[in-house]
Amino acid sequence: MSGDSSSAGPERRKTHRRQPRPGVTVNFRLGTLGLGPDLALGAVDLHEDGLCLRLKAAVNPGAEAEVGVSRAGWGRALKFMAEVRWCREAGDGTFLVGVQLRKRMLHKDLSELVRGYAMA
Repeated sequence: MSGDSSSAGPERRKTHRRQPRPGVTVNFRLGTLGLGPDLALGAVDLHEDGLCLRLKAAVNPGAEAEVGVSRAGWGRALKFMAEVRWCREAGDGTFLVGVQLRKRMLHKDLSELVRGYAMA
């Protein structure tokens, strides 16, 4: 399945993408109840408004999903409702997916999850 690719056309993103720190884990479940199978293999990048994830299977753009993000040593996982914006084959049997969060990630949480993030 393919949708709008993150590399096609002019840059429309409002925020910079950051690589996740070692130990960051994600889960991705279709639907709004978080009951489906976890399709996530890992995070490619994160930002305040969304994530790029590597998934086990293709998903349709426009699909609703619950995304969980945590870090080793945290006593909690962050959970977000998100919309799939695009999906494309990665070429190795996995899929890259861009998701837009319904509610923006807090700066303090993002700074704990990504490398080289300087809070303003």
